[in-house]
This record gives sequence, structure tokens and C-alpha cells, in this order.
Amino acid sequence: MIKITIPFRTPSINHLYFNWNNRRILTKEARDLREQIRGIVIKSLPFVCPNLNNGLKIVVEIHENWYTKKGIVKKKDISNREKFLVDSIFKALGIDDKFIFEHIMRKVQSEDEKAVIKICEKKTKKWEVQSEDEKAVIKICEKKTKKWEVR
Repeated sequence: MIKITIPFRTPSINHLYFNWNNRRILTKEARDLREQIRGIVIKSLPFVCPNLNNGLKIVVEIHENWYTKKGIVKKKDISNREKFLVDSIFKALGIDDKFIFEHIMRKVQSEDEKAVIKICEKKTKKWEVQSEDEKAVIKICEKKTKKWEVR
């Protein structure tokens, strides 16, 4: 499994591009950020690259404060925050993101702003990033599936 921690808040993709002659172009800030992420990925080396033929599972956890002082969930779009992040990491790894077959995004309540990305083979039977709740649900589903199987 590959685990990469980006120790800062990743910006929204809305602020990373501009339009010019009917083209979307990365801003200088975005190019600098992509280079910074590349440096973090390189420092994470060495790790064992998963078998791409099996496909990849990826979990993106965005850690930050998701609530207002009154305890109401803040209006923050998580999906446009992770797109640039995943693209930058896969570019740094030299892996085409077409190999992603399963993609999970999580909001993690935290005062520390960071992103944690976990990547492993899709065919791995026991995946370390599953929570205890996910494992319990999988066990229940497996039991029910056995009942539904045609013999």
C-alpha cells in the first residue's frame, strides 16, 4: 500500500485554472503547488508499486474543521478539492489515473489541515484502510450474499 500525507490544506480546483482562448490553463500557483506535491511524493519513496493490471483502490481523506462554532456542517465541496490532488500525485508517481477502479473520499474532522491518500491494488482481499464499521458491513453482506447464491 502507498500512503502519502500532504501536510496542508489543498485548494479548490476553481481557483487553480483560468480560461484563455477557449482553453483551461493552470495558474502559476497551481503549477507551484503541483511541484510541491511532487516533492512530497518523492520524499515518500521507496514504496512497492501495486500491480496496475489488478486496478487500484484509492482513499482520499481530507482532514480539517468541517463544522461551524454552532456545530453546523460548513458548506465545503470535497470533490473539487481532491481532483487536483489526485491528478498531481498520480502524475508524480508516473501512473495514469485510468487504473483507479475504486475511489473513496472521506471528510475527517480535525483541527490539523492535511490530506491523506492511500493507494493499493483493487484485488487485495484484505485492505488495511477499511474501518471497523466497513468490515462489519462487508461481513453482513457476505453472509446475505451466500443465502442469495443460486446453487
